[in-house]
Amino acid sequence: MIDIPSRLTRRRLLQGMGVLAATTLIPTGVFPTYASSAISNDFITISIFLTGRDKLSADYSTALYSALTKYDSIISTKLSHLRAYIDEHSIKAADLKNRLSADPAVADLVGLPGLLLTGWYLGIVGSGDNAVCVAYVDALANKEVADVLRPPSYAYGAYGSWAKKPV
Repeated sequence: MIDIPSRLTRRRLLQGMGVLAATTLIPTGVFPTYASSAISNDFITISIFLTGRDKLSADYSTALYSALTKYDSIISTKLSHLRAYIDEHSIKAADLKNRLSADPAVADLVGLPGLLLTGWYLGIVGSGDNAVCVAYVDALANKEVADVLRPPSYAYGAYGSWAKKPV
């Protein structure tokens, strides 16, 4: 017979075992996958390079990188190739698009900077029916104008205030 401490009853033990067994029935797709995905160092380095910011949100980085890996399964390889290309040719961020467009050896990387910047500034990965909204308020475009536009929205004031004629 097992010696159970006085505060742990058989009922409590069975409840715990039931909860443990029930967790195995929960599909893994219920929980966000970005929570456990490792962020590519190339992604962070290129993002800092393109945005011109010294520091980027860790939570936003994780969510954006997760969405990008779902959008393009080989994005980590492309990021590594892009980082090597930038380092090898000592390219400035402003010249990157023209340099990539002019070099047929990196034709597969031409759209990557735009994809990353759209993710960072608009909070969207992909386009059309495949678009995924990663962030809205935390998107860098809204952060840039946060001192003037609060909250980032199109409707300012109470409901219906836009219907009144100006005085």
